[in-house]
Amino acid sequence: MTDAARTSAASGITRREALHQLGGGLGLAGVLAGIGPVTGVETGTTPATSQSPYVFNRDPLETEAFAMLPAGSVAPRGWLRQQLTRMAEGMAGRLHEIYPNVGKTNAWRGGSGDVWERGPYWLDGAVPLAYVLDDERLKEAVRPYLEWTLQSQRPDGYFGPPPDKSYVDRDGFQTDRPGDWWPRMVMMKVLQVHHSATGDERVPELMSNYFRYQQEMLPEKPLNHWSWWSKMRGGENQASVYWLYNRTGESGLLDLAQTLFEQTHDWTGRFESQEGNWHGVNTGMGLKQPALQYMLTGDDRYLDAVDAGFRYLMGPHRQPQGMFSGDELLHGTDPVHGTELCSVVELMYSLETLVGITGRIDYADRLERVAYNALPAQHTADYMGRQYYQQPNQIEVASVERGTSPFVTDHDGENNCFGLLNGYPCCTTNMHQGWPKFVRSMWRATPDGGLAALAYGPCDVTAQVAGGTEVTIEEDTTYPFEDTVRLTVDPDAAVSFPLRLRVPTWTDGPATIQVNGQSYDSVESGRMATVERRWTSGDTVTVSLPASVEASRGHERSVSIRRGPLVFAHAVDGTREQIDSHHGVPTYAVHPSAPWNYGLDIEPDELGKDVSLERTETDDYPWTPENAPVRLRVTGRKIPFWTEYNNAAGPLPPSSVPVDTDAEDLTLVPYGSTTLRISAFPVVRS
Repeated sequence: MTDAARTSAASGITRREALHQLGGGLGLAGVLAGIGPVTGVETGTTPATSQSPYVFNRDPLETEAFAMLPAGSVAPRGWLRQQLTRMAEGMAGRLHEIYPNVGKTNAWRGGSGDVWERGPYWLDGAVPLAYVLDDERLKEAVRPYLEWTLQSQRPDGYFGPPPDKSYVDRDGFQTDRPGDWWPRMVMMKVLQVHHSATGDERVPELMSNYFRYQQEMLPEKPLNHWSWWSKMRGGENQASVYWLYNRTGESGLLDLAQTLFEQTHDWTGRFESQEGNWHGVNTGMGLKQPALQYMLTGDDRYLDAVDAGFRYLMGPHRQPQGMFSGDELLHGTDPVHGTELCSVVELMYSLETLVGITGRIDYADRLERVAYNALPAQHTADYMGRQYYQQPNQIEVASVERGTSPFVTDHDGENNCFGLLNGYPCCTTNMHQGWPKFVRSMWRATPDGGLAALAYGPCDVTAQVAGGTEVTIEEDTTYPFEDTVRLTVDPDAAVSFPLRLRVPTWTDGPATIQVNGQSYDSVESGRMATVERRWTSGDTVTVSLPASVEASRGHERSVSIRRGPLVFAHAVDGTREQIDSHHGVPTYAVHPSAPWNYGLDIEPDELGKDVSLERTETDDYPWTPENAPVRLRVTGRKIPFWTEYNNAAGPLPPSSVPVDTDAEDLTLVPYGSTTLRISAFPVVRS
């Protein structure tokens, strides 16, 4: 329980007041109305209740803590720019050239091929990536899809692949439900990003017409008419209705939002009861749905349900890298069970949404934990391969006979190999949203005309603050590989505005803040610090976030080691073998070439004396064992009877484990820098 939540329980203050405290005074945001393009990007008019030029919730929606900035406002630097550039040069920027399902025959650019989610899924990552990098080649690549979609609307409001067209069913094309609600939910997210970057007024016009069509058709053809997926994922549709309502105030939109909520799976009841079979990707999406309904009703039950969902997922299904298990169904805490890549990126997007609604620091912490551990571990360094499932204890990546893997759902026996289509192709198209949406959400607008740093990493943000003055803030850091963030503020003219800075819940003591080299404040963990002053060009802010090495208990009382946002793992040496290829992209297995069966000889409650920290100054790509900028040294011992079983680590020995093997020095690197690894360690005693 957070400090503010404890305060709420003790003093009887409302949840809304507690969230207000967690957001450093931002839990009750103002409301904004209207839209208006300024230099090609989206801003909002400024009512008396808000000083921000950006779009917040309109009355009667509950107010939100933070508002998104237009796509392209936050630009990555340093290692983070390397990451997104590799995406643009790899699968994310070339998928339309590699994978026919999203290429020229895709129905979402007017072709007679795939009509369902794969085209919109790819665009949901490629479009924000194009604007975040300001990449003209990628903008041109996505333009035919955007233009066709914007011109596809019928007089009745329907848009997208027409249901009465003849489609070619080949190469795995999905052509059997062109009218399904679900791919349109994804495509509306794509169009919103495009609008935020360009001010293209065709987007709200298309959505307004489509929502009138939906309201008319849903009684006859409800969300589950064409597919179960639409019913499970209706929250995506509801969020888009709010997006349009906040820009137009159009009557009837909130009635549609209620209809969509009623036709969507009852995630509130699911999280409260913790019953049923849970599909991991649907769950990752569904975590934000009750909070969306909270904005419509103001009923705290919906926020409580989100907390109940997280308690369940991060209890009996918790994994070390910040995720819950799901291969494809929830699958307990055993670290050889898998997590689907789609679940990773959808949980990130839900957390980004929840941070904006609630201002909760712990949600932002969870977002960083997933982004800086689970996400980079599941794609290759050149961004030309991905896993369908990742495992926290992953000692081999191999093709196995179907039915012999440790996964609930085994599609082809290559579920944890690296390639283009192995496992199932949904992740091939959906994975690309993870990094660019994370970058876009690192900074957001506050209702009092300021800016908030909600996730740290090397970047620049350019945005308008109170009075419409434009300001650029350069964020100089190698975070999460260091604990210090250095900000340089450069406004067009001297201007007063509040700068909000997240202090994570994991800090070991208060965070310290300096302004222009002078001590300014000391802020406890789990709070939002505020620096409010008249800013001039060249002003600097330095944020120091003290971190210590911690151990958390997991499956069979194993321990996982973390420091700040990073989880650490023993990287197991391996040899790569090409076992297949799809559309010219190799599928690889990786076999261990060194021992992996180590336990840690530590006192989990006294790690300070057992673990040493090493840093390396490097400009290289950080997500490989060789390039890892930070490492931990610790003592381990082999566990001879802990052996391989069905191409996976055998059952985890319950801690503590008596052994008589020699002590060895182990080097742990960030989880995201590993391919083969152990991250859930037995504790050993000699």
